[in-house]
Amino acid sequence: MPPKEPIPGRDEKLARDLLPDEEDPLFLGSSRYKAGSSRRHTTWRYGVLILVAIMVSGLFQMAFWLMPILGFPAAVTSSPTPNASEKFDLYKHLGNLSPYFVPTNTPESLKSGTPPGCTVEKAFLVHRHGSRNPLSDELGVIQNLSYYMNNHTDQFSQPRAKLPAAFSFFTTGWNTTLKTNDLSAPGRQQLFDHGVALRLAYPNLYTTSVLAGDQDRVIESAQWFMDGYYGRTVNETATLELIAEDEETVSWITPMDTCAGWEYAYGSAPVAEWGAVYLAPIAKRINALLAKPYPEVNFTAAHVHGMLYGCAYETAVYGVGASPWCDVFQPEEILKHEYEYDLLMRGAFGYGLPGDMGPVVGSLLVSNVTAFMQQSEVNLSLNFGHDTTIDMGLTALGLASDTNYPAEGPVDPNRAWRTARQVPFAAQMLWKGLDCAGREERIQLVLNEANFDLAPTGCKSDQYGTCSLKSFMSASMVKTALNVTHGDARWEAACAV
Repeated sequence: MPPKEPIPGRDEKLARDLLPDEEDPLFLGSSRYKAGSSRRHTTWRYGVLILVAIMVSGLFQMAFWLMPILGFPAAVTSSPTPNASEKFDLYKHLGNLSPYFVPTNTPESLKSGTPPGCTVEKAFLVHRHGSRNPLSDELGVIQNLSYYMNNHTDQFSQPRAKLPAAFSFFTTGWNTTLKTNDLSAPGRQQLFDHGVALRLAYPNLYTTSVLAGDQDRVIESAQWFMDGYYGRTVNETATLELIAEDEETVSWITPMDTCAGWEYAYGSAPVAEWGAVYLAPIAKRINALLAKPYPEVNFTAAHVHGMLYGCAYETAVYGVGASPWCDVFQPEEILKHEYEYDLLMRGAFGYGLPGDMGPVVGSLLVSNVTAFMQQSEVNLSLNFGHDTTIDMGLTALGLASDTNYPAEGPVDPNRAWRTARQVPFAAQMLWKGLDCAGREERIQLVLNEANFDLAPTGCKSDQYGTCSLKSFMSASMVKTALNVTHGDARWEAACAV
């Protein structure tokens, strides 16, 4: 938290209030102490002066320390430490497994909202499904930890020394009850709330058609959103259309499925490399911490991975604060784990894909967005997919790009590609078509309710990150994306096995 500003004039008033009044008989300039008084009076006068100075200094010191306690802004020190008192929020650093939150604008210097004189006339929504249970391979990592702990229940229930507070839950045992894939209760709430919020924010926009990828958690997310957006008459009002997620169906929601050369391993490889760097030191710290209460404890790097997944997924399924594993880790360890998710998503669905593959597969989203912005038949498009859908769209447009992203570290805290901010659970990529006082049409990207600058595409943006639709359509990255058709020569070259 930045240092608070002092109240103008308050310090000066405090000083005045503490100084003696001219009518006070002890005031050194009063008529009772005229020039020519005795040396005794002069000496006493100097003593009073020193006493008053000491009292004023003491009161100032007391005021300085009491101001924050009493709710007043503290005075600014000569060398403030920015954000020194800001509490670390690990729930904003769980990568694409983070619960939904609103990040800062990208960059933070952007102004929020829409430019003055502009109104939202169209909107194209790309919505990720809400919080869910782990995927099967992730659940396996968590279960491996659970097996280890349940095979040593006698040891964990009877510590030989006092346990660190964060590990106190060991004595009562821990076992995972997570399932696979399905949307969770927090996920349902996220989507319902977003449906209500969109209806309230843009009452002039409307559609009766909704598109979703044909996967359970995506379909259910779309349904909960529709319940919030349309209300109890949803079944009579709107139609949910599904598009298959397979290797035969061309879909901009899952375009990698029809890219023959695409493999998830493009993301898992850098994750394995980074895991070899950061997991073992965490295991070593935890084992050392537990050596006295549990002399035989031997948590491995794989177990630590399960703990980290446990934190993320128990949060996703049971809510913020529900997982005891989250308190086990230090902030810097959570930040290193966050980098794992970033490497995974960048490697499998972004700039880490080989050659031209990332921009090519992501180009299908760009085609759909720009086609919608140039038509006049409907003013709202509602679409539901995955974090991968959004990440590949960003990649096609040259957004959230870094020149260097080493799998072995070190982690750049200022990197552009941050999945927690881009694609947390229930992420919302909202493309707005703006009518600016009838003078021009502009386009704006709002990602998770925060403005996202479009300048990297090659268009000239304003203080809100928006570009004129004309300049956006002629921007270098947009033109390149639009110069791709599924199955054409460029697609085939990028997706070659």
